[in-house]
Amino acid sequence: SSGINAEKAVVSTQSTGNGVMLNQNNAILPFEDSAPLCELLKKKDASLFVFGSHNKKRPHNLVFGRTFDGQVLDMIEFGVTSFKKLSQFKSTKVPLGAKPCLIFNGDVFEKFPDWGIIQNFFCDFFCTTKTSSINLQGLEYVISLSAVEPDLLLLRSYEVNMKKSGMDSPYVELVEIGVSLDLKLRRTHFAPPDLRKQSLKIPKAAKIGKTKNITHDMAGSKLATVHMTKQNIAEMPQSKMKGSKSKRKEGDENGKVKKAKVDESNLDTENDMDTS
Repeated sequence: SSGINAEKAVVSTQSTGNGVMLNQNNAILPFEDSAPLCELLKKKDASLFVFGSHNKKRPHNLVFGRTFDGQVLDMIEFGVTSFKKLSQFKSTKVPLGAKPCLIFNGDVFEKFPDWGIIQNFFCDFFCTTKTSSINLQGLEYVISLSAVEPDLLLLRSYEVNMKKSGMDSPYVELVEIGVSLDLKLRRTHFAPPDLRKQSLKIPKAAKIGKTKNITHDMAGSKLATVHMTKQNIAEMPQSKMKGSKSKRKEGDENGKVKKAKVDESNLDTENDMDTS
């Protein structure tokens, strides 16, 4: 069905490539009983999921969700009304690992609080790693999410082509590369305020405190500044080595004296021989 095919396509758009596709049929109803789903996610050590299904009551169904501490945090159910897979686009494909730029279009995300949670969910789903800076030349993949109506979401993927414009900033051209989804909002399940507040807490071990006198250079190497008191080298104890100059001088003087004695003795023997 379109829901199951869309599930495969959406998992393939994740930038990390860590998504696992489960092709086995599972008798799971996320909104009716989420316990089997939570057990499966715990077994796979995953917190984000996409569940595709198809039946007479809800055809071409797609459920997005995330969990926290073994409990379902948020679930959004969509009906797939239009779907185009990757093979239907002739443009080049973005390499695996490319970080997408998310674009949210429409004032629906700001007007309705539920759509604000949906926006936050897709940020977690497509961008699992955070970046503090962006290189314009490395921006090659865009995912556009447009809420044109309070119950309609359009998901599109584009390749970024930068061309010369004769100015400092290049001319940006977007080429659709797939996947393309038109999603009709059906049901939602959002976490209660206390559980959501608990999920937003940052553990103390994960908090990165500012360390004094430590900086990082452009290559990521750690640089430290060490402050020390002024040292008086003259008062520092020094160990004398065996080959010190004073001993060498004494040895040289003794050697000269011995040589002198030997030379005098030789002269005495020579004088005796002459007199004889």
